[in-house]
Formats: sequence, structure tokens, C-alpha cells
Amino acid sequence: MKHDGSANTSSVGGRQNAPCTLGCPAGIDVPRYIGYVALGRFGEAAAVVRERIPFPAICGHVCYRPCESVCRRAFWEAPVAINAIKRAAVERDAGVWRQHWSETIAPPTGRRVAIVGSGPAGLTAAYYLGKRCGHEVTVFEAQAMPGGQLRIGIPPNRLPREVLDQEIGVISENRVEIRCDHRVEELDELFRAGYDAVFLAVGTCIPRDLEIAGEDLAGVWKGVQFLKEANLGSERGRLPDVGKRVAVIGAGNVAVDCARTALRLGAEEVRILYRRSRREMPAYEFEMRAAEAEGVNVECLTAPLRVEKDGKALKLWLQRMELGEADRSGRAAPRPVAGSEHAVIVDTIMAAIGQTPGVLDAWGLARNEDGTIKVENGTLKASREGVFAGGDVVLGPVNVIEAIAQGRRAAQEIDLYLGGSGEIGEVLAPDAGGEMEYHPDIHPHGKGCVSMTELSAGTRARGFELVERGYTDKEAMEEALRCVRCDLWSVKGAPEVWWRRRGLRPFWLGGDDRMGREKDRRHVLEHGPYTITYDHAPYIPHEYSPNK
Repeated sequence: MKHDGSANTSSVGGRQNAPCTLGCPAGIDVPRYIGYVALGRFGEAAAVVRERIPFPAICGHVCYRPCESVCRRAFWEAPVAINAIKRAAVERDAGVWRQHWSETIAPPTGRRVAIVGSGPAGLTAAYYLGKRCGHEVTVFEAQAMPGGQLRIGIPPNRLPREVLDQEIGVISENRVEIRCDHRVEELDELFRAGYDAVFLAVGTCIPRDLEIAGEDLAGVWKGVQFLKEANLGSERGRLPDVGKRVAVIGAGNVAVDCARTALRLGAEEVRILYRRSRREMPAYEFEMRAAEAEGVNVECLTAPLRVEKDGKALKLWLQRMELGEADRSGRAAPRPVAGSEHAVIVDTIMAAIGQTPGVLDAWGLARNEDGTIKVENGTLKASREGVFAGGDVVLGPVNVIEAIAQGRRAAQEIDLYLGGSGEIGEVLAPDAGGEMEYHPDIHPHGKGCVSMTELSAGTRARGFELVERGYTDKEAMEEALRCVRCDLWSVKGAPEVWWRRRGLRPFWLGGDDRMGREKDRRHVLEHGPYTITYDHAPYIPHEYSPNK
């Protein structure tokens, strides 16, 4: 999936899109805000981020960091901690973006848009349709509080609720009304109410069944339902009881969140059971490592067979697996090992093996085999006139930043459908200045990534306190100085050229050219669903050193 529009390249003549900007689904101008942070200008940095997304603080906590996976710094050491820098900027935001806020509010058009679902895709579309396009927007949410999976799917130890509430509050400032406890049963009711277009962003909220005997017994939860109860319960003071022994079936990010939440609810023994090997796990590795650090046991090549009652507890029968040939997903298919059946006694079982979209038959929309809504390529138009769809309900489960990108695209396409220009870009940061120059103290190779302080594993597993504590001012600025500013190479040359101009000389250690000179001409990076090609990528030596 490509991001929803080109990034800002006009701040300085000839600036090129850096790999991190191209790798971001929303096209955030990463080098520009990092440049501001390097100068200690956090407010301007936050404004740059907000030019592309309405949820900068939320992303600072939960983004899966596709930008970092394509960072050129990673060719010779750890990539720049881009997301941590973003979070630092937003946490120190003094409202610089507010100075230009009113300049980007479009005049009213008199057109009305209904949005079904208040997750990141729906609220992003609402923000741009109301503020930048001038339409009157109503968001319908079936739950009692807005936020969708941001609220019911992400635990507060990863996303503080005050951060979520604050950023949702900004959405409502311009022609956006959010109606909770309102389930849309039929699309006709929206058109009869006078809405000119409808955007469906209901997500993938229907959990898949294990399809084994006993999964309907008391004590067996669906993972997404458990997280909903736990996350809403943490706000209401009514938390579910999971007992002391918990088994989580599945190895995606929902499974990891279930396991870590179970620990925080008092479980003493938590295990994640996965039928494939660790290599095939869909969860982000950094999330899995965090769970293991807190005491979660990960057991691979293990599949559930059935569940039985065992007094007040549950007996979960399991079977060892081995990997065979690849299946339709491209992953090695697990097959049972004869004679390997065994049982474990647990108090709670959580099934987290995936979700399907919450699409109602009554909506009368064409769907794909997996239940996602069929849309026209590029336009997000569904099979019914005036209806658009995006986010998980079209793509299947995606991360927050990908859902935000879908919301941006939906706003553009709906505005075009209603006779607008489809232009949703906004300028909230000041004119480019010092952040567009190579900082004189930019760090050469060998500095290493600045680590973020975290709560100790023993402490954090006892409650829902935020785990990652964030950077100090100094740490954020130090990390920002590790950026080699790929966006400036076309106008200032690569860093080694700039170093020579300052009387310094580059050199590299030994003959291990990890980047490879053949990649000077063309370098292709692949990450997940993204395929990003960089032409004429300049060569980066392994080390720079002052010419003493």
C-alpha cells in the first residue's frame, strides 16, 4: 500500500523525499520535524507532524514505525528512533500549529457526510472533511465512547487515555459531531436523513472462532472482547477476573496485548500458544520481546485441540506441530505430530486468531471472500452510489498509521464526489529555516541510538502505567542529530560531501561495505506491503571522522 499523497517537498527548492517519508503511509515530512527537534524547536516539529495527521500524539505511542525500517542510518548502525522523536516533539507542543489553524479552515459547503465508525480511519476522514473541505460531518459510533479500537483494543499502558481524549477533542472543533451509542443498521436511514455521502470505517471487530470443542465454556474469551472489557473496565474501575493461569491462543498483536493485560490483572502464569514457528508470528517483534520481558512464555508449534472443564478450572488439550509446505498465505503450513497430545490446566483461555469486518448484510454492499468491502481501486467507492469505505473494513486489520492514511484518502475522494477539489493539505508549521540545514553537530557513525527509559519489567506488569517513559529534551535532540538528512542530498550533497566542505574527511572501517556500491545506482527496499524504490541513492561511508 502506498501512502496517500506526496510529501511536502517545497519547503526548500530541490528537496527530495527521504526513504522515511516515502515509507510513512501518511507521507509525514520526517526529516523536517527531526531537523526542528535537533534545534530544540519542539513546537515547530509537532506542527510539521500535524500537517499530515490529526493524531500525532497517538501515533507517537502506538505507531509500528515503518519509517524506521527504511532509515538509511540502519545501513551502518541502528536506525534513527523516529517515532520516539515524534512523541518527544508532541509532548512538548506549545500550540505552534494553532497559530496557523484558522488559515486552513474551509468555508461551509452545505454538504453533509455520515461516517460510520470512530476509529482512526473514520475520525481522520471526519477531521479533513469538516475542517479542510467545509462539509458538515456526523460520526456514528456503536460504543458508548469514541475511538474505536484506539479505545477498546489498545491498553492504557501503551496509549494513555488522556492522550486519546485530547486528540479526539480536536477532531470535534470544526463541523464534526460524534454520536455514540448509535448503531447504523441500514444505510438508507442515513440518506433519508439528508446525508450526501457515507464513509464506512467500522473496522474488523468480529473475532474468529477457534472451531474446537469447548470454546463456548465459561472462562474462554475472544481476545478482542477481553481487551474491550479490560480497557473499558480500566476507565470504569471494573476489571475482569482472569485467575492465576492464562493461555492465549494466537500470536498477533491482539494476542500480545491480551497476554500483557492478563499479567496486569493478576495472572501469575501467562503463555502464548502458536501453531507455527516464531519466524511466522504476525506480531511485531518489539511487542513480543516486551511481553517476554514481563514474564509471558511463548510456546511455538503448539495448536489447541479442545477445551474441557476441570472443576473450576479449564483443561486445554494441545498438540505439537511441525512445519510443512507453504500454504496460501505463503507461510509454512503446520501439521500435527503424531502422539504429541497433552493438556494444561488454566483458569482463562483467550482466542486471538484474527478478526473479520463488522459489515452488515442489510447494507447491501459487494464484498470480497474475506468479508472486506469491495471498493474501486484508488477511489474507495463501494458498490452503492455515494458510499465509500476504508481502513480495516477494506484492507483487513491494519495499523493506526495505515488507517489514518485511508482516512485521508477517503476525505479526498468524498470531497471530489461532492464537487470539491479534493485538496486537504495544510500548512501549520512556520516557513522553513534552520531545520533545513545540516546541523553542525550531526553525529557521525558510532554514536548509537539513544535508548528510551522504560519502567522495569517487574514494576510495569503490576499495573497499567505507561511503560515507555519518553525522551528528555536532551535525549530527543541527541537522537535527532543521528539523522543524516537524506532529504537534502540533492541540494547539499550526501553527508560525506558536506563533511569535506567543513574541512573534515570521511573514512570507513575495514573492507566490509555493508551498503554495497552497486546500490549507489539503484536501491530497492521492501517492508511488508510497501515496495519503495530509490533511484541514484548516494553512497554512505561507514564512518566520518574529524581531520585533526
